[in-house]
Amino acid sequence: MDNMKSLIALLTLLFCTCMVHAQNTAPRGSSYQDTVRSNTATGKITLVNGTPMNSAMDFVENLTLSKTNSLLVEALRAASLVGTLKSRGPLTLFAPNDSAFKAKFGSRLDTLIKPSHKYELINILSYHMVSGEYNAKKLTKEIKDGHGEAALLTLSGSKLIARLDDNRNIVLYDETGGHSVISKFDIEQSNGLMHLTTQVLIPKDKAL
Repeated sequence: MDNMKSLIALLTLLFCTCMVHAQNTAPRGSSYQDTVRSNTATGKITLVNGTPMNSAMDFVENLTLSKTNSLLVEALRAASLVGTLKSRGPLTLFAPNDSAFKAKFGSRLDTLIKPSHKYELINILSYHMVSGEYNAKKLTKEIKDGHGEAALLTLSGSKLIARLDDNRNIVLYDETGGHSVISKFDIEQSNGLMHLTTQVLIPKDKAL
């Protein structure tokens, strides 16, 4: 009799354990797929020249995926500035595309990324970075508050001037008289904001 009671108790325990496990395991139907999606959820996706950039990723992770920003990534690596754009931030990056680099430097880009020009390259690239987040709305407000222009202190220590043109585009002016139009605004990164620009900007003391 005692053995029978023990067996019944054991079977009851096994049954209860199986029921608890079944209740805690998601079925392999649509609800299971939804659970997987929620566990692998990404941030806001912005298409940049056909490349999806994810707000849950940092500048370098997103730029590395871009087919139109390979020269910027190459230059960042040559200047040892990858760590800056993977830092906690927040930063605002004005990012020229490959066409802008080719138009500005042409064949000289090969020389610029050599170790002997590293300081020069650091100065140029950091001239496109500003501490803090400056979205389109904030830039426009600062321009209006500055009676037509806003001065942005870059990580290079030099300033960029932002103005609105007749078409309400935000245009950045560098210290050498060059200018660059912001062609796409507010691309969210995990550590800041990126704006695409049409030209490479050059600080005065490192003009090429």
